[in-house]
Amino acid sequence: VGVEHHALDAHVRAARETFGLTARDRVLTFASTSFDASLEQILPALSTGATVLVRPDDIWAPQELAARVAAERVTVMELTPSYWTELVARLDTLAPRLASLRLLVTGGEALPADPLRHWFAHLPGVPVVNTYGPTETVISATAHPLAGAPAGRVPIGRPLGGRRTYVVDPLGEPVPLGVPGELVIGGPEVARGYLGRPALTAERFVPDPFGARGGRLYRTGDVVRRLAGGALEFLGRNDD
Repeated sequence: VGVEHHALDAHVRAARETFGLTARDRVLTFASTSFDASLEQILPALSTGATVLVRPDDIWAPQELAARVAAERVTVMELTPSYWTELVARLDTLAPRLASLRLLVTGGEALPADPLRHWFAHLPGVPVVNTYGPTETVISATAHPLAGAPAGRVPIGRPLGGRRTYVVDPLGEPVPLGVPGELVIGGPEVARGYLGRPALTAERFVPDPFGARGGRLYRTGDVVRRLAGGALEFLGRNDD
């Protein structure tokens, strides 16, 4: 995927604002540097003068993670929902070691609601930001802050930075509020396309009928619906 420098710069600024990063933060990078998520865990923090703590290549057990958070006084970390769920299952004993945290960011998979109840029972002062986004729109395209567990599915939230999100039918027309449709994303953070794959680029990156002339939308292939408050809810893939 060809991502332009200005798009990554725009995302760094949006993530820095969304996560409230400052020079006082100590941010743990958990993703492998071979994944784009690592850029979100490194660049916004460095751009504020925050301390970045890089996890070694070995995978930590939840107990080891909690010990490192305590030892390094980590304030912000980003985990996948599957790993985070393993950590939550051990909060009865591990929660005191996470006392330095002020924010947890999660993304890359659907976030289950039930573990959130356990998280907030043990760490009520540590909000969670649920993020969503394909590489084609530069890492996290949307974010949803949580201070408690929702009653149903966990929303993926609203667009970050200059991104615009639309929920459309198979003909590309917007669907009414609450009706499922494909999520398409526009804005300056949309990638250039797939390098050396013009046919696939033309299929997934289409002209933007809703924005300025010459703009493009990325067709995610993900089925979502827009909730009454404006947040998006992920429902699945349109090829499932």
